[in-house]
Order: sequence, then C-alpha cells, then structure tokens
Amino acid sequence: MSFPEQNGPPLESQGVQLLPSSNPAKHIALPLPRSPHTTLHIRLTRLETSNLIFLTTTDHATSSSSSALGSFVYAMPNRLNPSDPLSTALFPVPSSIDFATRVAKILARKTGKPTYVGCSATFGAATVEEEVEGVKAAIDAILNDLAGHERNVHVNGI
Repeated sequence: MSFPEQNGPPLESQGVQLLPSSNPAKHIALPLPRSPHTTLHIRLTRLETSNLIFLTTTDHATSSSSSALGSFVYAMPNRLNPSDPLSTALFPVPSSIDFATRVAKILARKTGKPTYVGCSATFGAATVEEEVEGVKAAIDAILNDLAGHERNVHVNGI
C-alpha cells in the first residue's frame, strides 16, 4: 500500500508524533465455546498509551462475505472508582454496542489503560450464556497476549 505524496512541512514539524512500527497488530482467531462453527477474530494493537482492539465473527455460512462496520467504543480507567471504568460509544450500532462496551470496560479495568474496541461481532440466535462465554473467550485471549507481551518487554528490556 502506498500513500499519496505529502505537500507541506513534514508531519513531525507539525507536532505529529509518529510511532515506530515495532508494535504490529496481533491477529487471534478462536472458536466460540458453545458454537464451534463460529469463529471470533481479534485484531489487537498495543499502543504506547492505549490498546486498540477489533472484534468480528465468521461462520461457515458467511465466511466469504464482508461484515458491516460495527460499534466503536472508548473506555478508560476510572481513578475515582477503579471497579467502574468510564466508557462512551463513539459509533454505536445496536447489534454490537453491548458486546463492544463490555469488552472495552473490562479491558480498561484489567489493563489500567484506555481501550478502543471496534466490534462487528454478531451472535445471531445465540443465547445470553453463549454471548457471555464469547466475551470471556475474547477477554482471556487478549489478556493472555498482553501478559505475554509484558513478560517479553521485561525480559528483553525493550
């Protein structure tokens, strides 16, 4: 992918801080616990001051079609009440807003970092229990990956 030529002064001189590409996005795919034909796809990007996560689902019937843009939620730790993170829906879509908000708030609380979550995951005719297990599976996979990254940072000193 190439970007168009930039006209004018360099971005750095305009106060824009370019982050090094040493934090590539991590892609995780896992089957949902009660729906093995449905796969939850997670794209996790660790930024210096926040985490950026995108979630979507695919199943055998829709694996070749693209999914619609879902909800986009921002959550941050609450310094006054750490057990209740603050969140706001930046782009709400009724079918995915609850899932995105839950994931964003849980991750903000557990990581202590602001978290952006984009979610186009759909659970169709899934029960509440299946959706809760989907949230748990997503949280566990993301936290395991973040914990592994933190261990590597401390071991390697990077």
